[in-house]
Order: sequence, then C-alpha cells, then structure tokens
Amino acid sequence: MRRMLGDSVQRVWWRARIAGVLSACAIVAALLLPLASVTAGAEPASPPDGTPIVAITLVRNNIFDTDTPETSAWPYRLANAIHIMSRESFIRQFLLVHVGDLLDRARLAETERVLRATGVLSPVFVTVRSAPGGAEVVVTTTEEWTLQVGGSAGKVGNRNHASFAIVEENLFGTGRKLKFEIGNDGERSQTRLKISDPLLFGTRWRASAEHADASDGSTDGLDLNYPFFALATPRAGGGAWRRQSSEVYLYSLGEQAVAGRVHRRELRIWGGLRLPGSSDRADRLTLGLASERASFSDWHWDDGRPFPAPADRIMQGVEMAWEHQRDRWQVLSGFRGWARQEDIPLGPNWRVASFVSLPAFGADQPRVRTDATVFLARLDGRRYSWLQAATAGRIEDGRLNQSITSIEAGVADCAPTAIRIRLAADIGHNLDREGQLTLGADVGLRGWDPGTFDGTSRAIGNLEARHRLTHEFLALFVLGGEAFVDIGRTWGARIGPGTDGWRADAGLGLLVEVTRASTVRLLRAEVAWPDHGGRPLFLITTSALF
Repeated sequence: MRRMLGDSVQRVWWRARIAGVLSACAIVAALLLPLASVTAGAEPASPPDGTPIVAITLVRNNIFDTDTPETSAWPYRLANAIHIMSRESFIRQFLLVHVGDLLDRARLAETERVLRATGVLSPVFVTVRSAPGGAEVVVTTTEEWTLQVGGSAGKVGNRNHASFAIVEENLFGTGRKLKFEIGNDGERSQTRLKISDPLLFGTRWRASAEHADASDGSTDGLDLNYPFFALATPRAGGGAWRRQSSEVYLYSLGEQAVAGRVHRRELRIWGGLRLPGSSDRADRLTLGLASERASFSDWHWDDGRPFPAPADRIMQGVEMAWEHQRDRWQVLSGFRGWARQEDIPLGPNWRVASFVSLPAFGADQPRVRTDATVFLARLDGRRYSWLQAATAGRIEDGRLNQSITSIEAGVADCAPTAIRIRLAADIGHNLDREGQLTLGADVGLRGWDPGTFDGTSRAIGNLEARHRLTHEFLALFVLGGEAFVDIGRTWGARIGPGTDGWRADAGLGLLVEVTRASTVRLLRAEVAWPDHGGRPLFLITTSALF
C-alpha cells in the first residue's frame, strides 16, 4: 500500500515538473515569436566593404518597360524591337570591379558614373547584396534611344542651322558611334563623317576618325588613346593628328565683318602616370611631344578691303601637365533637366599645363604656352553652387600674348521650381588678330543676334526662374517653363562696336527635356526682348546654357 502511494506521489510530481517546463517553454516562445517574425521579415544586412565579390549580375532593361500600362502600346513595343540593346560584353568592359575583388562602394559609385558617361545608358544603378561566400554586385542599366535619321534645325536670332543626319550612338550595341551629316550652320555648308570606338578590339583603347568636306575647306582627324578611364588607372597615353583648312570670320552687329583662310596642322604624342597617393583622389603627370602649325592668308573686310593677316606660327616642342582629381561627386536630377540622372562634380579639381616650343625642335621662335584650370563646388541640400576659373596665354618676344582669363560662378536649385544664377567674365590681353570675344545670344545675351557686340574682354550675367510644368508624359518628355533676365558688356572692341556700357534683355522660354534619347536631351525654345525696345529675338537650341 505504501509502495503504491509512493509511486502515485512520484508520478504526480514528475507530471507537475514536466508541465512547469512546458509552461516555461511556452512563455519563452510567446516572447520570442514577435522578434522572430520581425527578423524573418527584415532585409538581410548588406555586406560590408572588404567582402569578396563572388558574382556580378547584369540586369539590362530596354528603352521602355512594356509591362506597364503607360508604355505597353505598340509604338513603345516597336521602338524596343527596333533598338539593338547594348551587348553584355560592352557593359562588362566598363566595370571597375571584378569577381575576386574586395567590395569597395566607392568603386561601385564610380562604375555608375563611367557607364552613364558612355552616353547611351541612363539610369544606371550598381547595388550589392549578400551571396553564398561573399557579395554579389548587381548592375542595372536602362537603354536610351541612340538612332537619329532625319533632319534637324535651329535658330538663334539671325543665325540658322539645318542638317540631315544619320547618327548612331551605339552601333550594334557595341558602343561605337557613327555620324554622317549634311548641313549648314550659317558659316558653311558641310558633309561630315565620323566614327569612334570606345573599346578598340575589346580593350580600353579608344579610337576615332573623321573627315569633313565643307564649302570653304576640309578637315581630317585621327585619335588613338588609352585614357585615364577611372580614378585608379595607373597609366595612360596616345596620339592625335588633325588637319583643317577653312574660312574663319570676325563679327560685328551680328554679321560677318572680316573673313580669312586658316590652315592648321596638329600632331601630339603623349603618355601619363598616376602618382601614388590616397584612393579618393588622383594626381596625374603627363608628358608628350607636340607640333602645331597655323598659316593665314587672304584676310579682308566684307567690302573687299584688305585686313592685316595674323602672323603664321610654328610651335614644336614638349608638353607637360599635372592634373588633380577628387572623388567627390553627387548623383541627382534637376540641374539641367528634371528627370535624368546627372553626375555633379564637387572637386576641388585642377589642371596646369605648359607647352615649351623651341627652334631646336623645329619651331619658328621660342615660345611658352601655359594654361591652368580649377573647379570647385558644393551641394547644400538641393542647392548646387560652383566656381571655375581658367587662364591661358603665350609668352613670346618677352611679353604675354593671346592671354584669356575666364571665371564663372553660379548657383542653381536642383528642384522642380528653381532659381538659377550665373556670372561669368573673359578678360583678354594682347589677343591675336583672329581673336575676338563677341557678345550675343550664343554666349547668353539672348536679346541680341550672335556676334552683335565686339570685344577683347566681356562679362555676362544670367538670372533664370524655372518651373517644371509636367511630370514625364508619354514616357518621352518633361515640359518646363522659364523666365529670364540677361545682362552683359564688352571691352576693347577692335572689329565693330562694343556694348557702350551694360546691355540687358528679358524673356520667356519653353524647355523640353527628352528623357529617353541620347542624341537630343534638352530643347530650348526662347524669346527675348532687348533693352532698346527693338524686335524680339527667337532662339531654338538643343543644349543647356549653363
């Protein structure tokens, strides 16, 4: 009896103990279940820099996404069918990372910029995700329409241009560019053929060749180079040859006032090295041999009177340059257009160069040509401000000739509604006879014909208020409007009248951003009224003013 009672008590005790353990497990499970749910739904942590890259995946999108209702109609499907997409081999040649490399997000960002710089892919996204054994890099590209067959025309005051062209920016998806054009730009009629290959024989070498026959001469050019295609590129080099014979003009009151023939020959061979240093900047030294020949003949005023021809020049010698580039960029939209990705440099970036030309190398007399540029910018929220300066000139016969110092400062809100301001000046000193710094609509004083005001120095200011009128519609365009005011003046007029003080204009414009084409990206249709109350000036152009 006692034994049976003891066994019963023991069984009850074990059951109670087991129930207690189960209850505790249930409580713990209840507490951990929500946390487990959150963890299961979270994105896996992105692999850190230094993780081995085990795979690189390309996601290539055609021009239009025909799976969406907005772009599912037959015109979009036809465009996709006609367009030859960029080859996978072409895209991979521009990647700055490879399987086996250690993950570096700065290199991924630079890869995006390099792919966008091809001019045929936008937008471009390079992302990273975890993969067995390391990290997987995913490169997502969207094609742009690269074929143009047909005519184009534009007008800037009294200067018109029109052309018929066959342009392919991405021939058979290889990145090669082909351009055949017949046109008239107001100065000459011209037939031009140019072809270029950014990846010659599947390498980083680039090559281009062009030939043009014009009503006043001809042009031929060859270029073969291995560029500094990335910040870390250790070496670069190449050579270029160009021959040009043409008529050039000096302007007064928007008309050709002086004409003369110019024959130029240029040849240069160069090589460059990246100096050791930090990975977020590059200092590059280049050294080369160069030859430049310029001869001038038959210079005359428009009424037939002779005009003193500029002096012939033969410059042959050694070129040297030092370039500094910082890896400081921002990717945004809204600076020139509204929808496209834009790579905005922040710098500071600079370059100084000199060309020492001596009779020992075959030059006609000793000369030293120098030039230097500097650029820096900042981005505060969506406000982009920049400053750039440049100076160039020749030292010969104990004095400085053909010296031009340029400076430009600006600020722009990169937003649907924006204020944009630019101030710029070009200060000339002892310009050659063929040198002229005119002022008119082509420079930014949009109320006057191009080349209206003569000068050897000039200044210009532009104030614009822009507003995006539509989002992207038809998956092709974004429309915007603008109101603007320009002011400017010239100094040191030699061919025709200067501005005689400051001149101004005001106007309105319609901006059309072409979102899916590489050949035309921004169309400006503007009308400006000059301050003297004369007729308005109409402008139709396909580039941003600044």
